Amino acid sequence: MKQSYLQSILLFAWILCISAPVLSQVGINTSTPRKMLEVNGDVQISGSIDVAMDPLKEGQASTFLIQDTDDSLKSLDVSNPTGAALGYIQEYVITNPNLDWVRDFDTGIDASEFVLITISAYFDEELVISTSANAIDNASLPYTATFIKNGTWHIIADYPMVANLDVNAIGTWTIKTLIFSKDLSKQFGTVNIPMGDGTTGSAVTPIIQ
Repeated sequence: MKQSYLQSILLFAWILCISAPVLSQVGINTSTPRKMLEVNGDVQISGSIDVAMDPLKEGQASTFLIQDTDDSLKSLDVSNPTGAALGYIQEYVITNPNLDWVRDFDTGIDASEFVLITISAYFDEELVISTSANAIDNASLPYTATFIKNGTWHIIADYPMVANLDVNAIGTWTIKTLIFSKDLSKQFGTVNIPMGDGTTGSAVTPIIQ
C-alpha cells in the first residue's frame, strides 16, 4: 500500500514536471492558476525551502511580508508614506504650554497595539533658573517621557528647576516620536531589581543571550 501511494506521488510530480513547460502555469486545487504554480489551500513543508530572488535594482521599492492578526500575510511597502510600515516617525509641535511644562499630552495612540517612545525634544524659549529653594545650585536638561494612561500613550515634557525667562513668551516644544506595532516587537515582562540601598546591580539572568 505504501509503495503504491509513493508511486502515485512520484507520478504526479513527474506529470507536473513535464506539464509545466507546456502549460506555463500549474494549479493545485484551482483550474485557473495566476502564477507559474498556484496552490489553493494549506501547504505544509517538512524540511528547507530555497527562494531565489533577483537583487533589487536602483529605483525599485523593497517590501516586507508579515503575518496579520487574522493569520493572513500582508505586504509592507516602506517606500509608501501612506501605507503600513514597520515603524512610524511622528513629530508633535506643542505651542504655548504653561511656561515650559507639558504635564500630560494625550497622543490618542492605542497602547495595546503600539509602542511609542520619544527620540528627540527641544524647547524654543530662553530659560532661567527658577526661584524655588536651592535652585541656584542646579542645572537642567530637558526631560521627556511617554506613559500609558486610560489605554493610550501620553507625553510629558519639562525643564526641571527652570522656566521661561520671559513669563509672557509663547514657547513651543518640538517632540519627535517613534511608533511601531507590538506585532513587530517582542514584549518582555517587568524585571524587578532590588538594590539593597546600594549603587550597583546586575541582572540575575540576561533577557537576551
